[in-house]
Amino acid sequence: EQEQEQEQEQEQEQKQEQKNTINIFDDNNKSIQREMEKAEIGEIKPGINLQGYCTNEMCLAAKAKLPVWINIGFNDITFASDKTSFNCPDCKKETVTSIVKAMFYNSEHSICASGDSIPVKDNNYQCSYSIKPGFSYELKANKIRQHAKSIEDLRERSEHAMSSIEIRNLVTELQKYEITVVKPPSLKGNERLLEKIQADYGGDFNQAFDIGRFTILCDNSTKLQTAVTVMKKVEQFNLVVSEDKDFFDKQSKTHHRFHNIKLYVPKHDVYIEMQATLKKFTTLEGYTIIENPKLSHLFYEQIRAWKPNNQIEEELKQASDETLTEINDIICEWMDEKEIKKIANRYKPHSEIRVLKPPQLNGINEEEINSKNDIPLKLTKFVYDQLCTFSPTKMKGHAIYVILFEYFKKHIMGIMNPASCADIISILKESRKQELEEDITLLQALETYIPLQANKYPYTDGDDNEKNDSYDCHQHIINLLVEQKEEKKNDQQKQQSIILQGKSGSGKSLFCRHLEETLWELRTNGSSISIPVYISLPKYYNELNEKQIISQALQMKQINKEVIDVIRESISFIFILDGFDEIFDKYNKNNNDKRYFYDRFSLNEWNAKIIVSCRSHVLNDEDIKQVLIGSKDLITTSMTYLWPFSMGQVNGYISKFVNMNIKKKNENLNWTVRQYKTTLKNYPNLNKMMEEPFLLQMILTVLPSLMKQHSIGTTISKSQVYEAFNEQWIDIHVKNIIDKLLELRIQSNPKKIKAAFHQYCQDLGFEMFMQGNQVATENNPTIETETKSEDKKLEIKENGSNTTQDIWDQYFNGDSIAKYVLRRVGDNKYQF
Repeated sequence: EQEQEQEQEQEQEQKQEQKNTINIFDDNNKSIQREMEKAEIGEIKPGINLQGYCTNEMCLAAKAKLPVWINIGFNDITFASDKTSFNCPDCKKETVTSIVKAMFYNSEHSICASGDSIPVKDNNYQCSYSIKPGFSYELKANKIRQHAKSIEDLRERSEHAMSSIEIRNLVTELQKYEITVVKPPSLKGNERLLEKIQADYGGDFNQAFDIGRFTILCDNSTKLQTAVTVMKKVEQFNLVVSEDKDFFDKQSKTHHRFHNIKLYVPKHDVYIEMQATLKKFTTLEGYTIIENPKLSHLFYEQIRAWKPNNQIEEELKQASDETLTEINDIICEWMDEKEIKKIANRYKPHSEIRVLKPPQLNGINEEEINSKNDIPLKLTKFVYDQLCTFSPTKMKGHAIYVILFEYFKKHIMGIMNPASCADIISILKESRKQELEEDITLLQALETYIPLQANKYPYTDGDDNEKNDSYDCHQHIINLLVEQKEEKKNDQQKQQSIILQGKSGSGKSLFCRHLEETLWELRTNGSSISIPVYISLPKYYNELNEKQIISQALQMKQINKEVIDVIRESISFIFILDGFDEIFDKYNKNNNDKRYFYDRFSLNEWNAKIIVSCRSHVLNDEDIKQVLIGSKDLITTSMTYLWPFSMGQVNGYISKFVNMNIKKKNENLNWTVRQYKTTLKNYPNLNKMMEEPFLLQMILTVLPSLMKQHSIGTTISKSQVYEAFNEQWIDIHVKNIIDKLLELRIQSNPKKIKAAFHQYCQDLGFEMFMQGNQVATENNPTIETETKSEDKKLEIKENGSNTTQDIWDQYFNGDSIAKYVLRRVGDNKYQF
């Protein structure tokens, strides 16, 4: 009866096709036939699909007399063909009353008409049946399932089916078309299978189909179409196509690109998967052209069964899913080549950027990680290892690496934290740039920088500063740093430090800044020299937490505390500690059984070369020995002494000073080199002062005004130079304040403002002198210490009396406009 019905159905379809054919005649051809397109409304989906006609006069499908498909899904239904109404997919009204066809798609199903004693059962992926008027029908459709009694039974059936003559014949047929068929060397492992069945199917093993899966690999989409067509005609091999899912042109959940067909093997009552794709999309080892082909699947394995425990894990899980999808989009070319290339162009290898080890992995080994039921931790380890070992050479590989690194940076390290040494370098460079932009005086000083001379012994008055045994200080320091690097290579593990001493105003701080600049330039030009970090000790030193001075300095330079331990292990530095003499009073008074700065600052915890600048004669010989040199057994210390400017250096500085003012169009300093040299000859006592770079810059700045106050040949003292410089300095601040007030349309009295500035500076300077402090510190410091103890109020003990920091309140917290002569250089540190 079933065969007769199918024959009748085919005859009806042929007659309908003939009706849809139009005969067209012309002069050259007796008859040309044009086939009319068969129009249908709606979509055929898995389960039960019914076709009928809508009776709603307002429905366009009804007006055009077009048949419509209604999807019922996986269900059991009973209906009379001409007495039951269904919703029209076009007008959404329950007006489809005339059902003419039923189709079952991707399901195990049965159909029974009234009067039939036995229902028709089938599991072909697509079966159509004519529905006759006047009959009632019972339709059942279920998702296809395995029919095994146990997992062992399922494995046995699958193994037999994959080796059966039926499957072997199909494979032979496919291979005739030069299609590669890959049979797995063995079935999926029991442990892995059980885990997946539990996680994905709630323990129902009869929902597992990929226990036995063939992979069909094709050279191009035409070959793929051929392979699918051959597999759909497997009746000749006594097989049944039971499910057809095309994810080649429509994205799957994971964005893998394939055409999946489930074949039923009746002899063994089991379903086998056939997954067809292009060779360029497969990640199958031995057949793939994708670099690091296991990455995508291993990533999937990390997150597949993950049930997040909190909101943070939920967000990480979602980000992980999105990242896996992006990786598959690249592999399977859901992205076009232009987009993949755009991503790939951002690629930088681990050897260049040096990915940082996540803080989560600190102090824990691989065995401990694997023993924990902590998916985020395992995922962190997996991604970090992949980034450190994956070295792609092709465009897709580059793009995949970029996607994985950006996921690592944003969701594992945290978007605000550096993820690589390159990020650390970028942050430190930006911090340095910002520091220089905020300090115009320093920028100008670097512009007029003249190389300093140095020697292995200190300069004393009467020495000839043109001596041949002096050397270029900058090149000497560079040579020492390179020598240290070479010694490291030769397994000489001794740490080394360089102590740079010089008189007040000899250019130590400027030299340190210039050295930092040139070290950065060396790195930019490809040198492997360590990362330079300039640290102003007066700015960052906190006697309550000396051992964290490096960490706190890096935090002030925008390196987050969370990654300090990571970079301590990963990066080598050159720490340039400037101004030790300015903190020595506090350092010396601090109760600590350690005297050596290297120990007090815990510098042994860092992979770093150390340079310390200190003013001569602030520390006596014993202090230098105990505080700056320390133990020679553990650390090699090199002493370098700056020497004064020679006449050649003075002339070189004057030229640079003049050129800088011409460039900046400074109307107040528009002298020529000749004017300066001629005028300086008229004041011979300035020659000795000019040997100090700081004083030379000050003299050149005030010389035009000095000569108006002092006749030729007059002896000008150092204090007079200072007074003239301070006068100009205050005048500049007064002008800036007045200009800002004018912008706000506020009238002001320049003389009163200048007097207030003068008084403020004198009072603050005198108070610092009386307290014996080279650094005045604002009260209630906000710098966090690791001890997290209660804030202590630092007491300054002088001549037996106790004076608290409250003495500075009137200067830092007062309402006087004069406090704007101060510039904040730290959380609670200021400079004039």
